[in-house]
Parts: sequence; structure tokens; C-alpha cells
Amino acid sequence: MEKKLPIYYASINEDLNGLELKQQGIQNIALVDSPAMLTEWLMFSEQKHIEFKMALQEEQRIVTAPVIIADLPIYRKIENKETKTIEEFYVVYKKETNMQVLQKYMLDGNQKKVKLTHDTSDLSKGVFVFEIFMSDESRGISAPKGFENLSDGTIYCSMKINNDDIWNEVKAGKVKGISLEGFFDLEQEIDLTEQQVEAIINDLIRK
Repeated sequence: MEKKLPIYYASINEDLNGLELKQQGIQNIALVDSPAMLTEWLMFSEQKHIEFKMALQEEQRIVTAPVIIADLPIYRKIENKETKTIEEFYVVYKKETNMQVLQKYMLDGNQKKVKLTHDTSDLSKGVFVFEIFMSDESRGISAPKGFENLSDGTIYCSMKINNDDIWNEVKAGKVKGISLEGFFDLEQEIDLTEQQVEAIINDLIRK
């Protein structure tokens, strides 16, 4: 019998107050070599490989990439320290959640919180978010050129890189995407097999 994994839907709990509410949502955005949004969910039995490239504008030192792809199941594999077991599941961000996440990110003013990889607490100097938006067909907001195949409601981010060392890593292919760090409530709705998840992804990407 094919294994089923739970699907959790992310959200921001607006019933929280003070520091607990402040900690919800996107805390940092990181330049990474393996963005979870684009690669971790590809861990199917066939090890099928689909990737999205960052859009580079060399003269202006700008990189653009999706940060949260709407309705895309993101594979997660974590260790439960209490039970000492490995847990596998998928996390999905709906379009309405992405709007909520984006508005809170702007309200919290976290645009200067940029890191190079998730493994360090040091913020990258000379790198900042100057543009972040959500594609929304109902409002006439289209996806950036090169990302038209991604689902409506995807959040995109553009970063300006004035740091020479980091820009050289981008050009050398050592930095391949943009990823987020944050805290979200998770609510389980359904269980799906890998085959079912793959069908959803193929439909979302519309290749």
C-alpha cells in the first residue's frame, strides 16, 4: 500500500498578541543554494528534477525569484525530539494566506533582514529587499517574466545586491534562489500519496 503523508496548511494566527503575534510570519529572507520552495518538494520516488531559475539583471545587480508558490506542497522531514521519530509531511500556503503573510511582512518592516543561507544568524550587508509582491489575476498583477507558469497568488521577491562577494557567489551559481524563515500555524486537512502530490504539482506548474 502506498504511503500517505499529511498535508498541513500554513496560516498566521491573528488572535495572538504582543511578541507571539510579532514572531508569526516571515522573519528573514535568505539567499540560498537550495531553496525549500523549489527543491525539497521534489523528493519523490522517481527523484524527478524540476527547478526554477532566479532571474538575474547583471547591470543592476538585481535577483528575482518566487518565495512562496501558492498551493504548492512543500516536502518537510523533521525529527520529533520528544518521540525521537522522523516525521514527514507537506506544507501548503494558499493564495489568501500569502496575502496575509505579505501584508504582515511589510507591516513588520523586515525588508532589511536578509541572510546568506539559513545556517547563520548574521545578516548580509549590502543586500536588501526592494520589491516584494504577489501575483493576483483579479487585480491585474502578473507574474514576472519567466515565471508565468507558476500558480496565481505566488509571492515574488527582488533583491538588490551591492555586496561584491555575494554578487560573485550569485554569478558563480553558488546562490540559486530565495527562501524564507518564519513561524506559522499549521492545520492538517488531508493525507495524500506521493503520486497525488506529484499530480497537484504538475497541474500547478502547468508545464
